Amino acid sequence: MNNMSYRVKKMYPWLYSIQDPQNVFCYLAVGKEKALLFDTVYGIGSLPLAVKEITDKPVYVVLGHGHLDHANGACQFEEAWLHEADFELCRLHTSEKYRMTALKQAEESGIALPHDFNPDIYLKAGTGNLKKLDIGRIFDLGGLHIEVIGMGGHTAGSIGILAQEHKVLLTSDSATPQVWMFKIESLSVKEYIAMLERVVQLDFDTFITGHTDEVMPKSDFYKYINVARHISVEKSEPFKYHPELKGLLYREDGVEIVFSEAKLI
Repeated sequence: MNNMSYRVKKMYPWLYSIQDPQNVFCYLAVGKEKALLFDTVYGIGSLPLAVKEITDKPVYVVLGHGHLDHANGACQFEEAWLHEADFELCRLHTSEKYRMTALKQAEESGIALPHDFNPDIYLKAGTGNLKKLDIGRIFDLGGLHIEVIGMGGHTAGSIGILAQEHKVLLTSDSATPQVWMFKIESLSVKEYIAMLERVVQLDFDTFITGHTDEVMPKSDFYKYINVARHISVEKSEPFKYHPELKGLLYREDGVEIVFSEAKLI
């Protein structure tokens, strides 16, 4: 299934990945009665249309965190649930300035915009209708229960969702093969490690992140814990993106963490 902007893949009978042209993923979980869209990518193109290609059931929209590449499509829906700690971040990242950045990145990557895309509407769309999301909330989709998991670290309000019946954890950017912990809105590395050590105790068998829809075994989650535990300034290299933040990239066992010395305190 395809539309003008997104590539849709059926991962399980109940779960679909929706890939943004800029290689970010959101996920649609479908129960017997309702569905839940986790993240909304850059939102260049109609996400509701992509969802309707999969199901016509009512859809909850839940954001993993407030960054532009996960939240900018939220305005296309009646409401979107986000942890309150990321509300201000989301307002910044869905501002006209940040939306312009998303369009420039698409242009530089040679990505063709949908034929009916209106940049003026996109730039001024804002956050949409944000609703306060509580940790521990369970969305009942009908035979499929989705639990909200607190995963603060990459941002203060980062969350994951756990599909209880299938023991699948979706992490957005909270646990990913290259996690950014050097941003101003990131928590300390110590807090990030504590979060991972708590989450790994949960009842899941596999997990999926926001920038690849590869299904990973729970054992790989320990790689993320170890790379954060073993951070070495001496063994790191400068990270070129956002040089003003003085990010350092540390790599171990195929997993990367980008941090700053200020976040080690």
